[in-house]
Amino acid sequence: MKVLICLLTLLAGPAVALASGGSDAGTLVDLTQTAWGYLGVLLFVGAYALVPFENSIHLRKSKPVLMAAGIIWVLVAIAYVQIGDTHTAHEAIKHSLLEYAELFLFLLVAMTYINSLEDRFVFLRLRGFLVSRGYSLVKIYWITGLLAFLISPIADNLTTALLMGAVVMAVGGANKKFVVLACINIVVAANAGGAFSPFGDITTLMVWQKGKVQFLEFFVLFIPALVNWLVPGVIMMLAIGKGNPEAGEDNVQMKYGAVPMIILFLFTIVTAVCFHNFLHLPPAAGMMLGLGYLGFFSYHIKMHEGRYNKYDPILGVRNSVPFNPQYATSKRTKSISHIMDSIPYPAFAINLERKVTHWNKYVEELTGVPAKDRIGTDKYWSPFRSEKTKILVDMVLDNAPEKEFEKLYQGEHHESDIIQSGHEAAVFLPNIGEHGTRLIMTAAPVRDKSGHVIGAIEIVRDAAEFTSETAHFDLMTRIARAEWDTLLFFYGVILCVGGLSQFGYLGLVSQFMYTGLGATYANSLVGVLSAIVDNIPVMYAVLTMDPIMSHGQWLLVTLTAGVGGSMLSIGSAAGVALMGTARGVYTFGAHLKWTPVIALGYGLSILVHLWLNSSLMHIMK
Repeated sequence: MKVLICLLTLLAGPAVALASGGSDAGTLVDLTQTAWGYLGVLLFVGAYALVPFENSIHLRKSKPVLMAAGIIWVLVAIAYVQIGDTHTAHEAIKHSLLEYAELFLFLLVAMTYINSLEDRFVFLRLRGFLVSRGYSLVKIYWITGLLAFLISPIADNLTTALLMGAVVMAVGGANKKFVVLACINIVVAANAGGAFSPFGDITTLMVWQKGKVQFLEFFVLFIPALVNWLVPGVIMMLAIGKGNPEAGEDNVQMKYGAVPMIILFLFTIVTAVCFHNFLHLPPAAGMMLGLGYLGFFSYHIKMHEGRYNKYDPILGVRNSVPFNPQYATSKRTKSISHIMDSIPYPAFAINLERKVTHWNKYVEELTGVPAKDRIGTDKYWSPFRSEKTKILVDMVLDNAPEKEFEKLYQGEHHESDIIQSGHEAAVFLPNIGEHGTRLIMTAAPVRDKSGHVIGAIEIVRDAAEFTSETAHFDLMTRIARAEWDTLLFFYGVILCVGGLSQFGYLGLVSQFMYTGLGATYANSLVGVLSAIVDNIPVMYAVLTMDPIMSHGQWLLVTLTAGVGGSMLSIGSAAGVALMGTARGVYTFGAHLKWTPVIALGYGLSILVHLWLNSSLMHIMK
């Protein structure tokens, strides 16, 4: 029965992947053959099975694992109470909570810095620079791959992939073959780059915080990680062909304080390293000190903006949306007119028949088209597009699915955080202004008292003006915009893993993998499992099992967990993110065609590590 449970755990993926430090809290009792243990495994497998379908069923990945975490610990507590132990479960869950607290604080600061740099247009500036150069497709392929490899060790692979993916889609356009190959190259490069830095991936961060590998020791993985990227990169390049896309006009200037903020982020990383290496304090404490750096610098920005006597709103509560349509009264036209009159920006409204009902004076000034030529017609699109096509207000009125928004705006669209059913998008339109203009558009439906949609409103603003009016840097807003779904997902994973570890299942897995297969084969298998499930819970499992391994083997499992997810598009956050932004082009099937080539790079990277770092592969006595 133990062997059966072990094999079921491995095949199910999530159960292999779950672990936190529950077993360190006290003497571990074997509860693997109890009904509570079986129920805990099935509960977690069921909850985690929903995670890969997040984008299709629209259930955020944090929700099922949060539910599973709470119930699993109820089962753990009941199991221990039945054997007369009311203390062990309490201490074990405290240990898991401490594990999570350190990871949470570290990631919260890192996410806040990334959001702050994004607010200062650091990433948009880089993107605009690349798009406007007019490089060949092959050059863009290698530049985006190289930047993904070099940026991901500092930023996370998700942000890196989205940034480089936006460049690829802006340059590649209708060349689907190039977009697919470049996206795969970015995913492989971002995951490989994150493998040789403690800050490059959650798994490397966990290994570093556990003290298994010291900060500078990660860099011995640089050459194996480079091989992991370059081997498939070179092979895929041969399929691109020749081509020189037209240079774009998307050139964005960074906001005030961008460069000092980059320096502060790097200094924060140095602080975290010093806390860990020299002061023997948790790196998360150093990162929180770095958040203090950013806090004081945000105060300096506030002084620069002349907001001397104004607090930043708590948790970033601020109405940053330029209009907020209210429910219409029975006097529909009068109600919408009131809304339009209250908007001091270019705006227009359409009804359900797609006829223009309002065309305010500001949109007249922006487009040069008087209201009398548009009201009552369906030509609201013509000042913005050269041929008839759907624009943002149409998508909102149709309640279009997310994939249609992404297809039209390619990563520069998001739902409004404040207006129900509202959407915001950015696009460069050559028809507006002498040399074209980058516009920020916001659209939302208008409803009557019964809640029925009776039309929609869209405002269209010059991005430069929008930037100057929303340039106020609010630290609390940056914190509030952290990836809370991801942070809560980590809570669920760590607590679920801790509970299953407390039942004793991780001991079975450890015995099968590291005693039965041997460390090298087991660590290589970890990378394969990372492609099927997710590298984060897999690495938690390994750290919780804490097998007796040489230093070289700990480096090997760090490498494989980091790069193994590249073999499938669903195996890493970078791949999943690009499938969303390049929806319908970069797909699971498109990636799967190149999996053998990526697997070749994966295997060669392991062999290179075993060869270059052979002196580290033996346990020191």
